Amino acid sequence: MHYRKPVLAALLLIFTSLFACNSSEIGESKDVNQDKIYMDYHIAYTEGDDQVALNFQYRFAGAAGTTLVLNNPSQVILDGEILKVDSSKYGGAFYTVNKNHHTFLGKHNIQFTDINGKHFENSFVFAPFTLVNLPATADRNKDLVVSFTINGLNAADDIEINSVDTDSSFHYHQSGTNTSATIPALDLKRQKNADVSFEATIYRKIPLTQTTAEGGTLQLTYRLKPVKIKLQP
Repeated sequence: MHYRKPVLAALLLIFTSLFACNSSEIGESKDVNQDKIYMDYHIAYTEGDDQVALNFQYRFAGAAGTTLVLNNPSQVILDGEILKVDSSKYGGAFYTVNKNHHTFLGKHNIQFTDINGKHFENSFVFAPFTLVNLPATADRNKDLVVSFTINGLNAADDIEINSVDTDSSFHYHQSGTNTSATIPALDLKRQKNADVSFEATIYRKIPLTQTTAEGGTLQLTYRLKPVKIKLQP
């Protein structure tokens, strides 16, 4: 399969961050206790890309456990599409698919079936994440408030603001339902350039309603393109 570079970059970002401490060993689901299968779901998108990258894994005995190939009749289905297994030296066994960003907006369903034919259904909403009311200029001597919008912000959401292309970097987290984050005037004053550039990313943990006794997670990473604001003296 041939990936566009942005999609491949998103997948590599997922694999690099996740597989560094997780097992890349591969087993078969028929050989393990089905109640000990952990569901590990990840969705990644970068603003401007055509595709959303989805990566599903099933692990034995927890988030860092051995990756599993699902043996028939065990399978994973996304919105009616049966996903095929793939593998890598560093990632183990995984089920990936790429979806068009525009058509993927909205509600989706993941159905995992274990070797005994038991179904576990979970749904999620892929919603647009945007910055709003962003000023063209900002005063170096005043805090800069960055406002954003995404459907249904919750306590588990984490918004990151990171500086881009500067020798006076800054990094902020905004957790919970607050729809804005603040870049203090102190950091604006330290910028040597005539403008400030930064990017925003949301890390969203979506609860799974149906899991095995071992549990599981679903995490969405949605990264916006960097923005630039002119700084006034």
